[in-house]
Amino acid sequence: MITNNVIQRVFYIKNKSGTGTAFIIDIDKKQYFITAKHVIDNLNTGSIIELFYQNDWQPFLIKLVGHHPVADVSVFVIEHYIEAFEVIADSNGIAYGQDLYFLGFPYGFKGNIGERNRHFPLPLVKKGILSCIFFDDRPAYMLIDGHNNPGFSGGPVVFKTANSQDFKIAGIISGFYLERENGLPVINSNSGIIIAYDITVALELIKSNPIGLTVPK
Repeated sequence: MITNNVIQRVFYIKNKSGTGTAFIIDIDKKQYFITAKHVIDNLNTGSIIELFYQNDWQPFLIKLVGHHPVADVSVFVIEHYIEAFEVIADSNGIAYGQDLYFLGFPYGFKGNIGERNRHFPLPLVKKGILSCIFFDDRPAYMLIDGHNNPGFSGGPVVFKTANSQDFKIAGIISGFYLERENGLPVINSNSGIIIAYDITVALELIKSNPIGLTVPK
């Protein structure tokens, strides 16, 4: 069962180029939004991002923390604090072959449970298996055996360590690997291999430009 501390941190977002998923983490008492770079790569400080809230799109000015130069990861801030239960953003303890979960809004699908999620939409959740890890590479990433769909991009990958029942955020969904025929990608043919970047990629962006919104005491 996905717990409230994960659900409350996942958001349906939109900009002029389309929709996707983002999530929030709190680092050093500051709040940050994380998403896939291709979802917001046309945005910069002073741009507008929209969050789906109370059954409508609500506009917010952003401050860009950074677009990663290589990885499909971006971090930004809005001038509005969103309260959520604590969750750790850290891939330490993840195990080769273990179950993972990822959340988001594929094809715009979303649930509505009203006040139980503070009038934000309920994300869809899907399950995969950690197929391989490339944590020695820079930027670090992982491959997941699962079926990703357009709209999950930017959503969190979460897991539990062997010694804990608490979820941790391990990574950021980027997309899926296309099937190949004669070495060439087959358009719209999902291989079942999901590409996700390790959360350390986002943490490095934050460390280089720690301009997050201060978390109220």
